[in-house]
Amino acid sequence: MNSRRSFLTVAAAVAATAAGVPRARGQVRQPTIDVKKIGASGGGKVSDLRPIRRALEMAAEHRAGATIYFPPGDYYLGAVEEGDLLVLQNLQNIRFVGDRATISCRTSKGRLGIIVIAGSRDIGVEGLSFRDYGLDRDHTWGAYAISFVSDARRTGSENIKIADCTFDSVLAAVAAHGDDGRAPPVRGISLKNLTVSRSVYGFNFAHSGDEVTGRELTCVDVMRSYFPYGVSKHDIEVDTKNNATGMTDVLISCYHKNTTDIRLKLKSRGKRGGDTIINFDHQNHVPGLAIRNIQIEADIDDVNCSLNAAIQFRAMDPTRHIERVTDRRWDSISLDGDIRICDLTKLIYFESVNRTPGRIEIGPRLARHPRLPKSFPGFDATVRRT
Repeated sequence: MNSRRSFLTVAAAVAATAAGVPRARGQVRQPTIDVKKIGASGGGKVSDLRPIRRALEMAAEHRAGATIYFPPGDYYLGAVEEGDLLVLQNLQNIRFVGDRATISCRTSKGRLGIIVIAGSRDIGVEGLSFRDYGLDRDHTWGAYAISFVSDARRTGSENIKIADCTFDSVLAAVAAHGDDGRAPPVRGISLKNLTVSRSVYGFNFAHSGDEVTGRELTCVDVMRSYFPYGVSKHDIEVDTKNNATGMTDVLISCYHKNTTDIRLKLKSRGKRGGDTIINFDHQNHVPGLAIRNIQIEADIDDVNCSLNAAIQFRAMDPTRHIERVTDRRWDSISLDGDIRICDLTKLIYFESVNRTPGRIEIGPRLARHPRLPKSFPGFDATVRRT
């Protein structure tokens, strides 16, 4: 009875949403496909991969799209070594909606995707939990819960909404991969009310994923919460807790394309190992690239003395050694916030220095910090005291 009531509630919500949108003459209302009604058990013991793939095939047959509904349960997709599980290739107007439902798998080695989106648009994922029972954080083997893939032969995806989901023990909650910058990027990703626990990455955008907004993002015991490179136009608010690993909470990097136009509001608590909280990191893949127009507001507290620095600038040469002076660029960097750290931890560490000075602005709260550097090597600095 409860499952039936939940189904009717979600179906009514879908209908209400559709009713509020004017439809052209002849346009068909989106159907809702209940995965249990087509054979999924939701018991977490036997694989539900085949009926859920069938639900996706049925959704693809509807010109106006469809909602795939998961009633309460654990929808186990099996023990897998390789191969993506649920692939949305060149689809549009598909929604995955869960009601106390988990989609799970068990990886044995390697990397794969649970929901993989390629060349698709107007896709939604709401109210679902994801889990990989076989995640190996030491070898970074496991399942990407929701991933976007593209290469030079595919068009990018756009207009993706992911909301009210949890991710436990996954390789990454949301990841986008853009073929080292050669592929069309994913654009227009909205992330809201997402919690990631005991995972390797929270949100990873690798040369794909422009125009991303994130609100109410929480990462607990996640090795690297936010990892963008080769992307632009991000507006992210993330709360990280209890990262006891050697990995940086936030790594803003540069490999094959410029990384630009990122606004990040970060709250970090309980960092118990590693080098930094925030790292601006250049890799030596393509000459002349820049990390540019980055605005960070940081609220950092409760970190132990093993941390080398709260914020670091670093560039690597082709042999992965530190370049003390580099042709790589950091420019238009804005830093502010309240940072409470151990006396042994540096506030800002310039491990590498711009050969051609960039611009850095220190906001008024950070300007009051007693250990603010007296100079900013490699930058023309503006320190705003008020």
